[in-house]
Amino acid sequence: MSAQRKIKPVTLAALVGILIVLGIGLFGAVNTLIQGQVVFGSSDEVPWNLLIVAYVFLALMASGMCMFASAAHLLGAKSYMFLSKRAIFLAIVVVIPALVVLSLELGRLDRVYQFILNPNLQAPMWWMGAVYAVYVVLLLVEFVSMHLKNEKLMHYMSYFTLAAAIAATSILGGIFAVTVQRPLWFGDATSVFFVLSAAVSGLALLIIVSYFTAKASGEKREMLVLNNLNGLTKILGAGIVVALGFNAWRLISLFYTGSIDYELLFSGQYALMYWGGAIALGLVIPLVMLIASRKPAMVMTASAFVIIGMFMDKYVTIIAGQLVQPYTTMIEVATYSTTPTEWFIFLGGMAGSVLLYLIGVKFLTLDETPGHHEEDELSLMEKNEAV
Repeated sequence: MSAQRKIKPVTLAALVGILIVLGIGLFGAVNTLIQGQVVFGSSDEVPWNLLIVAYVFLALMASGMCMFASAAHLLGAKSYMFLSKRAIFLAIVVVIPALVVLSLELGRLDRVYQFILNPNLQAPMWWMGAVYAVYVVLLLVEFVSMHLKNEKLMHYMSYFTLAAAIAATSILGGIFAVTVQRPLWFGDATSVFFVLSAAVSGLALLIIVSYFTAKASGEKREMLVLNNLNGLTKILGAGIVVALGFNAWRLISLFYTGSIDYELLFSGQYALMYWGGAIALGLVIPLVMLIASRKPAMVMTASAFVIIGMFMDKYVTIIAGQLVQPYTTMIEVATYSTTPTEWFIFLGGMAGSVLLYLIGVKFLTLDETPGHHEEDELSLMEKNEAV
């Protein structure tokens, strides 16, 4: 009889830490249900708080991973198809906690039936909810088709999930884009930038998770990831360059409108978070790191910076975009501060995603994607190295 496999102390400590953070998140959720939204820092002037930022951030990242997986399959990018099943599973375990976080911010969930019985087809928020509901179902169907190794069904589902991911992300951006009294949000470029943000942040997370999972899975799997890391970093770098261009035009547009939102970003209270976090830490520094070196440690660090920067970008966009009050006789700028409960729920949602992913790694075969023959690719890699 073989000895029972022991859990490493580091793994056990990480699992305990995840459960503690998840417990803190559940405490925040229960506290919200008992006391109501008085535990949030939002107000009549700033109705959307950190939980909306968290939802947007997590939902975009999930959509980005779905876009990558579906596009890799449909474009015949065989080098990256080995990541497809893992990417779809990651999209599922990230978007579900995102929707839970959103539901806690919305309040009266007992009236959710009104969403179905009395739809408001003119409201972008209604369309967002409807499309995300369909999108999650499509994600689940595609993952099941991959798990059952039904290549034909997976091929068809890739079209639907790619379209749904782009639609859900752009409609989410559209909620902000149609608000004409909010210069920081208004304009069709907002929806496009949300799609780009999803692609960049989703790919950054997929790179980090795939590398560390492969490193723990064995030498062959790690070699497969490392062999394709160069191409992934090039795609990520290209996305960062485009994101810098979008940010430049956002500032130019705000400057010409003479909006106070421009001052908030350029030299006001959110200047440090925007320039130091979203731009420098999230885009410029990672781009320089990716250009300078393709070593795994450098790529992982750059990808982590991208994710942090994307979160800061969404925080600045959503919160700062609400501060200037448009319907006042004198220009007023509101204030907002996060509360512990908001952070508890956000961190709990992320802990939930990590826990679901670890369960998937333990009980599901996330490395087997229909149509991708890993052994053939490994053999080809070994032949190339021999040559």
